[in-house]
Amino acid sequence: MRRIARFLLSAALLAPIALSVTDAQAADHSIDKVAVVEVQRLLLETTQGSKAKKQLETKFTKGQAKLDKKNKDLQKQVEDLQAKAAMLSQPELMRRQEALGIKYQEVQQLYMELQQDISNSEAMLIEKIYKNASEIVTQIAKDDGIQVVLVKSPMSILYANPKIDITNRVIIAYDKKFK
Repeated sequence: MRRIARFLLSAALLAPIALSVTDAQAADHSIDKVAVVEVQRLLLETTQGSKAKKQLETKFTKGQAKLDKKNKDLQKQVEDLQAKAAMLSQPELMRRQEALGIKYQEVQQLYMELQQDISNSEAMLIEKIYKNASEIVTQIAKDDGIQVVLVKSPMSILYANPKIDITNRVIIAYDKKFK
């Protein structure tokens, strides 16, 4: 019983010392400067991002026009077949329906390829801008003694004081470095 009492007394006497050491260690690892960057704005507002966005839109518009033309042609063929269906023999009707089915699948394949192409191009753009921005953010953080830079988005940070947002600085530095 005395051992337990001495242990508890020792623990009670040493606890403030242990806490002060822990507090001192925590102070050494505290974060003094934090910043946030909106990556979405980097993608939209940098010169490189704006140009790439326009290129993606042009690529999509051209692909969509090609897709619309094929779709319109297919629709005309379907209407033509429906108008002539009563005059065609059963084997001929089946053959034409199969041919239209194949064309429909080709249009669907073209649509999927367009989506995939746009997605791949967009992913490459995002990766490139993110990599370039990372270099700039790292340099700004080192220059300003910022310890942590967080990506600001509605899903990750609900609120950040506008004073710690360095997005504008990153965009300006980005445009100077990557024209």
